[in-house]
Order: sequence, then C-alpha cells, then structure tokens
Amino acid sequence: MSDTERPSASVIGSGMRPPDIVNRLEAHPLRQTLYEEVHARPPPLLRPPVRASHMVFLADAAQRDASFEHVCELAGRYSANLPDPGKGCFYEEIGGFELRWELHTEFCSYTFLRPGVSAPLFSETALDVVPGDWLEGIPGVFLSGTHLAMCAGDRPDPFGPELAGVFEHQTMFGSQIVDERASAFTTLRLHSDGFGRMLVYSTGLSPFQAGRTMQRLLEMETYRIMSLLALPDARDIAPRAAELDRHLVEIMDEFSGAQGTLDERRLLDELTDLAARVEHYRSATNQRFAATRAYDSLVRRRLDDLREIKFPGMSTIGKFLERRLAPAIRTCQAVEDLLESLSRRIDRATDLLQARVDVAIESQNQQLLAQMNRRGKLQLRLQQTVEGLSVAAISYYTVGLIGYALQALASAGWNVNPTVATGLSVPVVIVGIWWLVRRIRRGLKSKDESLSAPSDRQFDGQLK
Repeated sequence: MSDTERPSASVIGSGMRPPDIVNRLEAHPLRQTLYEEVHARPPPLLRPPVRASHMVFLADAAQRDASFEHVCELAGRYSANLPDPGKGCFYEEIGGFELRWELHTEFCSYTFLRPGVSAPLFSETALDVVPGDWLEGIPGVFLSGTHLAMCAGDRPDPFGPELAGVFEHQTMFGSQIVDERASAFTTLRLHSDGFGRMLVYSTGLSPFQAGRTMQRLLEMETYRIMSLLALPDARDIAPRAAELDRHLVEIMDEFSGAQGTLDERRLLDELTDLAARVEHYRSATNQRFAATRAYDSLVRRRLDDLREIKFPGMSTIGKFLERRLAPAIRTCQAVEDLLESLSRRIDRATDLLQARVDVAIESQNQQLLAQMNRRGKLQLRLQQTVEGLSVAAISYYTVGLIGYALQALASAGWNVNPTVATGLSVPVVIVGIWWLVRRIRRGLKSKDESLSAPSDRQFDGQLK
C-alpha cells in the first residue's frame, strides 16, 4: 500500500474509523454473549458505612423461573426497571435499597444493600425495608443467610467486649485483609436471628475494593455451605460402601474354592448384584460430589483473594476453614474414591469369573463334541453294516427276478437251463450291485464336499 492509500494519523485520531466490515461478516451467534461473560456479575460500588443481607435459596428449574417472576413482581411494586429475561442477574435500586439478584446452576441468591449501619450493629438489617410478604414468597428452599456490616474507620480491639457482644459471645475468626486496608470478623455460625454475621472495618478501601470485598466474603460463605451439601450423603453411604467392600473380599475368597459351574454362576450373580448397588450409589452422588469439588475450589480462591494477615492470638477465616472444612471435603472425596475403586475391582473380578465360566463351558463343549464324534463313528459303522445288508437284499431280489425271467424263456422254448443260469448270475449281480452302491455313495460324498468347500475357504480367509 502506498503512503497515499494509508489513512493519515489525523484521520485515525479524529475518531473516524475504517469501513465497518463487522456487519458484512457472518458472526457467531454467541459472540456477544462470550464477550460479556467475563463482565457478568460485577461487584457493587460501596462507600462505607453500608449493610447487606444475603440470602441463598436452592431452586430447581421451575423454581428458578418462578424466582425471575418474583423479582419482576417486586420491581413492579416500586415501578423500577424489570430484569432482562435473557440474563441471569439483576441489579437495581428499589424503594430505598439495592437488590442484587443472581441466578446460578443450583441456587438463586438475593443480596439487599442499604446505606448506613445501626447502633448497636445488626440491630437493624437491610431486610427491614424489604416487604415481608415478598420475602416469605421467595421460591425455593432457604439454605444460607448472612448479614454483613461494613463500617468506616479503625476497628475496635479484636479481643474486646465490643466485638464479642456483636457476635453474641461466640468464637470469632478474623484477620486484616486486602493488604491491611480492612479487617474482617465472623463466627461462621448462625446467630439468634437465624442468620450468620460478618463485620468489616474499612480503613482505605476504594468503592470498587469495598464492593469486591463484600462480594468475596458473601460468596465464600455461600460456596462453603454449598460444598457441604454432599457431606450427609457421604456419611450415609460410607458404612454401606465399606460393607460392600467386605462383601467383595468374601466373594474373592470363595472364588478360588469354587467347585463346578453352579458355584461360579452363584458368585457371578452376587458380583452382578454388588455392581448394581455400587452403580446406584455412584449415580446418586456423582453430581453432588463433583459440585463439592467445584465449590471447594471456589472457597479457596475467594480466601486467597482476601489476602488475610493474622491477628496475633486469633485464627484467620482461612486457617479455620482449612482445619474444619477440609476434613469434610476429604470425607466426600474418600467415599467417591471408594465407590470408584469398588466399581473397578468388581469389573475385574467379574471378568476373571466370567473367563473361568467360559473356560468351563468350553471344556463341556469339547466333551460334548467328543461324544458327538463317537456317536458319528458308531452311526457310520451302522450305516456301513446296513449298506452291506442292503447289497445282499437287493442282490437276492435281483437274482430272483432273473430266475423268473429265465424260467419264462425256458417255457417259451428257449434252450436255457434256468437253474444253472440263475446260479451263474449270482456273483455278477452281487458285484454289480456293490459297485453301483459304492458309486452312488462316492457321488454323494463329492457333492457334499463341493458344497462345503466355499464356506471352508471363507472361514480360512477370515482366520488369515
């Protein structure tokens, strides 16, 4: 391209753009969605003091649809903007509070934000200004609820009576977070109002950092609870899986001492029943255990993002969860691994037993074929005996017919001695009948060989 063909710097800098080719190209239908995905669910911009109430409801597909309609109903009450049906989130100022609604795979979350904090802390929450009848009608099963207060200024003594009273004298966990720009405290327990509590003191958080910190703390609590949903199932299945493991060991002990096909088939039936029970447990828990791993990784990521610095004499949130949450996650993982191991071992045991049954059946088939071979030889000998008798019988009747013919010729005046001629014809007739029967048998044999030859050649080709 020559210098005269290139767009000048003044043209580029003036805001003019090259010819728009985007509309002329065939764009992927998800192009815009994929670009927007990394910008979905942005944190709010917060200026402490502010309070938040976060509620999580487990919801199936129908309840998630109902949740969208429920949010539309609340927005309609206050003549606010309605949520977009194509999006899984909705952020809007409604009647003196901000609603942040998010739709997830297994649950719906509602976060209510309200400026200011109460004195004493948590005596008033963001839920106090939300219509009570609307809260009671939220679709789904209530799983997690957390009140969060974010204050501006220096924190009180982490070990003083002020914070102890805020958390109803329960054991606290806390740390300095976000490069010492804030401090966070919680108990990770339910309080007298049925909600958990989190308290943050900001000493240098920007509005974006404050919103992101609040989002990380609430998500950490939500994912922590979601990751534990598999624990009751794991505790229930663990003893059953251990019993199945012992049963498999007993079957393998009987395997070497099995006598005959009946014992082997009985063991094979037991293995089949064992495999069905293991697969039932796996199908019932696979999705839940996979979700537990995913939620656990999200909890760890949110804790890492907080960048906690320990208060001397107080456990950080991350350290406490490492001691208490990790064993629960490992329990779920251990049960999942046990079921997977059982499935593989049962498959191998089934293959071994099936191979043994197949060998026994093959041996029985060989014995059966040997018996059939002996019967075939006996039938061949009987057939040969019958053929010899048939030659004699045919020869007898043929000689008789010849004798009748000779007697007729003698009666007609021919110079023939019927007795002598009949006697002389006996060896000739016997040899002739024997030769004719032998020729017919050879003809049938050659025909049978010609018919079976193509299939034999085809079988040999398959073997090659």
